[in-house]
Amino acid sequence: MRLYFATLLFFLLLSPFQTIAESLLQRFPPVQGKLDFIQSKQIQGLPVPLVSQGYLLLQQDDLLWHTTSPLESKLLISAAGVSEWQQEQYVAVVGSEFVGQLMLAVLQQQESFITGHFAISAAEADCLLLSPLQAPLTSLFRQITLCGDTSLQQIRLEETNGNTTDIRLRQDSTVE
Repeated sequence: MRLYFATLLFFLLLSPFQTIAESLLQRFPPVQGKLDFIQSKQIQGLPVPLVSQGYLLLQQDDLLWHTTSPLESKLLISAAGVSEWQQEQYVAVVGSEFVGQLMLAVLQQQESFITGHFAISAAEADCLLLSPLQAPLTSLFRQITLCGDTSLQQIRLEETNGNTTDIRLRQDSTVE
C-alpha cells in the first residue's frame, strides 16, 4: 500500500513538471528546411573567437551542416551519428551517435529526448535553459540555451571546459 501511495505521489509531482517542460518546448516550432548560420566559438586561451558561417538543411531524418567560410566542410548528422564529407563521400565519425541524436532533438524539438536528458527552465527573455541531467552530457556541457522570439534563432553551448559556442540561425534568403 505504501508503494502504491509513493508511486501515485511521484506521478502527481512529476505531472506538473512535465506540463511545464512541454509548454516551454512549444515556444519554438521545430526547425525545418534551410537556414543560414554564423557560429562563434570562444576557446579558452584564445583572445578572439573562431567564426564560421554557412547553412544547414534539415530534412525529416537528417541534417546537412555545410560550413562555407572560412573553410568549406560538410557534416551529415542523423540519429545514427555524424558523417564528414571526405574525398567525395561521407565518412562516419566514430562514437558520434549521441551527438547526432542531440543535434536533431534540439532542432526538431523532440520532446521525449530533451525531457529525458535535460532539466528545462525559462531563462532571460525569449530563452530556454537546458541543464544536462546525466552523463555523457554532464561531462560535456554545463548548459545549453535556446533563444528566439517565434522561432529558434540562437543556440549557446556552454561546455564544462569553459569553451562556449554561439550559433545564430536565420531563414535562408535564397530558394533552391
